[in-house]
Amino acid sequence: MLTINEISDAVRRGERISAEAALTLWREAPLWLLGELATARKRKASGDTVYYNRNVHLEPTNICLFNCEFCSFRRRENDPDAWYMTLDEIEARAKELVDTDITEVHIVGGVHPKHDLDMYCAMIRRVKGVLPHVTVKAYTAVEIFYMIRHEGVSIVEGLRRLKEAGMECIPGGGAEIFDAELRKKICPEKCSAEEWLAVHRAAHNMGLATNCTMLYGHIESLEQRVDHLNRLRELQDEAPGFDAFIPLKYHSRGNRMSEAGECSVEDDLRTIAISRIFLDNIPHIKAYWVSYGRAITEMALMFGADDIDGTIGDTTKIYSMAGGVARPTMSVEELESMVVSAGFVPVERDSHYNSVSRDNRGEQLRHSKIVKQEVKVETPKPVAKIEKVENKEIDMQNKKTAELPKRSSSVPRKSSKAGDAGYIERAKMFYRRKPIISHIILIGIFCLLLLMGLYVGLKRGTRLGSTIAVPNFLGMNIEEAYALADENDLNIVVRDSIFDVDLPGGTIVDQLPRLSTVRDVTVKPGRKIYVTTNAYNRRMVDIPYVAKQTLRQALNQIERSGLTISKLSYEPDMTSTDYVLAQYVGRKEILPTTNGKYPVGTGVTLKVSYRRDESSVYVPRMVGLSLQQAKHVLWDSGLNVGKIVYDESVGDIISQRKARVYRQSKGLGTTLNRGSEVTLYLSCDEALVDSMNVIASKELKNVEAQRRRAIEAQKNSDSK
Repeated sequence: MLTINEISDAVRRGERISAEAALTLWREAPLWLLGELATARKRKASGDTVYYNRNVHLEPTNICLFNCEFCSFRRRENDPDAWYMTLDEIEARAKELVDTDITEVHIVGGVHPKHDLDMYCAMIRRVKGVLPHVTVKAYTAVEIFYMIRHEGVSIVEGLRRLKEAGMECIPGGGAEIFDAELRKKICPEKCSAEEWLAVHRAAHNMGLATNCTMLYGHIESLEQRVDHLNRLRELQDEAPGFDAFIPLKYHSRGNRMSEAGECSVEDDLRTIAISRIFLDNIPHIKAYWVSYGRAITEMALMFGADDIDGTIGDTTKIYSMAGGVARPTMSVEELESMVVSAGFVPVERDSHYNSVSRDNRGEQLRHSKIVKQEVKVETPKPVAKIEKVENKEIDMQNKKTAELPKRSSSVPRKSSKAGDAGYIERAKMFYRRKPIISHIILIGIFCLLLLMGLYVGLKRGTRLGSTIAVPNFLGMNIEEAYALADENDLNIVVRDSIFDVDLPGGTIVDQLPRLSTVRDVTVKPGRKIYVTTNAYNRRMVDIPYVAKQTLRQALNQIERSGLTISKLSYEPDMTSTDYVLAQYVGRKEILPTTNGKYPVGTGVTLKVSYRRDESSVYVPRMVGLSLQQAKHVLWDSGLNVGKIVYDESVGDIISQRKARVYRQSKGLGTTLNRGSEVTLYLSCDEALVDSMNVIASKELKNVEAQRRRAIEAQKNSDSK
């Protein structure tokens, strides 16, 4: 393993550091050294410039389908502090901004269960219709993935429609921490890390710039932070498009992870510094002042950050509801003062990091006390004097030539060495007579040699042009995988493990990079292949007591503990619906005093209440979902999973994990008694699943339209 000095020298030389080196710096380097290295990288990327912009946030709703553990923003539909903006209200808010000097509207909010792709596009059109000159930065990858999946179209098609509506770039929220096991604990309902990355990859390939983030300072490890940064760096190598990376500090007020506390200021500065050092291919690092406050933001500028976000104007509540800056607003003068106090030059930017000039403000700043640099201008020598010197040299040369004895035609030519000496003399003469042209020629030769050297060095160092098709390791034993990887000059890294009773221990159930059905996936020799294996031994875990709370809370706790739901059993109740009355493992009731451990994957039966007037529920749409996702949708709706039927495209346990629902036994809009079972039909045939998904999307729209008409008819009937 490299020492701190070796890693520091590599950073100073501008070299890329590995994930292992980043961990070493994070753990062992003194804070002052991280500041020095990060500032050097920052100056190389953006000089003394620190960017800000004039922006506002638009948060249409805090009603959210997902219920993340760390979130203080999310509310349920009937909560007293929930809000929801109609399209007319969004347009009215945009009209309030007409006379301001903002350059960006930043739209993010909760994933509202009733919002579809058309609704999201309509929001953008309303804003752009009122503010056509303003850039709309809209929707996190989590929101985009949900709306696209709900619509039943591809990611590219969904992004194309959003872009046509007026979306110019995408913010970086929703990334949280990419580690799969950690996501199961803190945000199990959100899209996966791979799905988040897929949205940004598609956006970059379409020319849409995006940001990226990391939520840190809760229950994650340093290894998980570095893994997160590494995946971002790899995507930027593969499909460049990230404008800025934003480390988002976790705030603990008003959420279910409050006991985790908040990290220290030193951890904040280390995170900023390592981000700048490690993410060598992402242009900008943003210290989001709403998260840090003014003092820490100012310090962050001395640890590699070169952007502080914008004026905002008290238009975001995501951090204030979690204990951040209470009323987030800052004037241009305050932003610039903060940057100047840190010793840097403030520059206003637009959403694409182009400088914005307003009334020669940039010129005034350059000539103020902010920049104290003296520029020395060399006075050129008189042209007449240069010509005089050149003429004198020519006369002397002619005189020497005249004094030379004339050569007889019978005298043999001089040797090649003498000819070479003549060439050298003529080159010297040309250099003395035309020094500028000579310098240009020498610089051109030097650049050509430098490019050739770089090409040869890169080709040898990075094995340019050498690629290996990634083998299919799925279903192999880990020892077989190691042997096959050695044959192909690849490295196997076990990043995770699960337990499946139907699989032998050591079987590989997932790999990254994943294989494609369309083309070979190729990597360079020596690349790491990350795999997930089936554990040899089944872990024993404590069973949580989840009675006397809501069904959603109970489901989250049971899954976080490594157990699963066997069945939901419903009983009528006079007061509430979806309240857990009791829990069982087999026939044994679990009480608060129950001791003992159970194997991972053990099924738990929950006895759940419902009011008699809410005895029936609508069947939700599950086509296009994985089996695990479909189970969650059914449980949330008050239904159970019946039979699980795989078609002929699903050949083994590995392919079962990839299969998606293409048919369900009960159609959309059907009403069933709570606790009823729905049979699911799954396939690995993507063409079949996609075609059935499109049909289900149209069917869902028809069902929702019928419901709206029925509600309106009922209202009209009641009014009469």
